[in-house]
Amino acid sequence: MIDENPIRTARRLTRRGEQDRCLLCGREKCVQQHHIIGQNHDSELTTPACQGCHDVAHENLRRADVDLRRAPNSIERVKRAHKGLAVFLRMLADALERWNDWL
Repeated sequence: MIDENPIRTARRLTRRGEQDRCLLCGREKCVQQHHIIGQNHDSELTTPACQGCHDVAHENLRRADVDLRRAPNSIERVKRAHKGLAVFLRMLADALERWNDWL
């Protein structure tokens, strides 16, 4: 896909990077980049997460038995990535429900 407006895209990405808020709880302190499906499966797919949510995310990955080590082949890597993504999407769905309750 060709970026039809690279300047607008760059501005949007810059603003997004400056927000520095946890995607899951909205905190602004101790925010770091969480590799949603594991750094060994996709090093670029990240989201901002505070230390607490980051720790919970990794605990949820462990409980779901998601292997974060580098997979020996691409099929296994995709399987592990999908499992990790499912864990993250459950966390995001829970966060959306909490935010809805606060409204």
